[in-house]
Amino acid sequence: MSILVVSDKYLSFYKSIISLNNDVIPTDLISEFLEPEQKHADMQILKIKDKIFLLKECKYLQKELSKYSPCILSKNAQRSYPNNIMLNYLYFNGRLYGKLSAIPKELKNFCIEQKIPLVNVNQGYSRCSTLIVSETSVITADKSIAKALSNDGADVLIISEGNIMLEGFDYGFIGGASGLIKNQDKNIVLFFGDITKHPDYFNIKDFCKKYNTEIKIVCPEQPLTDIGGIVDLAIN
Repeated sequence: MSILVVSDKYLSFYKSIISLNNDVIPTDLISEFLEPEQKHADMQILKIKDKIFLLKECKYLQKELSKYSPCILSKNAQRSYPNNIMLNYLYFNGRLYGKLSAIPKELKNFCIEQKIPLVNVNQGYSRCSTLIVSETSVITADKSIAKALSNDGADVLIISEGNIMLEGFDYGFIGGASGLIKNQDKNIVLFFGDITKHPDYFNIKDFCKKYNTEIKIVCPEQPLTDIGGIVDLAIN
């Protein structure tokens, strides 16, 4: 059974995830962040192999997640970009992608020790900009991420920007509005809100089907919403 870390800010999404019979752990509230980002999982936690990186402010997650995996604390949260994206990095296919000028030393040193290649991209919100569909495929609207991943052999579906709600911003990101989970050895992508209204929905649907990944819509009556993604401790 998956153990999922996700924001509980939007209770309809949160309760629906719990109803999927997963163990669900809510994120902390990080007051140092802008209000729309304060409970986003992709801003607070990053899992690489058997290690979990957390912000120092994540007191509740430190307590809960230490039961499952060793935790490494990152530097204190900061409000302004790019200092707010310390853990918003994409770990995919044995590499770490993100804005390397903002990487915390704990994360950088771990990757060097573990011989994990670091790949720089222009997009600071690299993880919330990217939906992992399988071990070899992703979906993103960001061209710098798409180029870097394609260069490393990934199959990338590029979608249009926008069409995802994020309070306080013009739009959110596909990775923040979704998440890959494992359920009885089956890959499932959860979408938070009605993905069928997205202009690229049929391409997204076909792409997921190509990699035998099931689509499940959480709260289809809600608009597709960036809630900060989801972290499945069973993955990686």
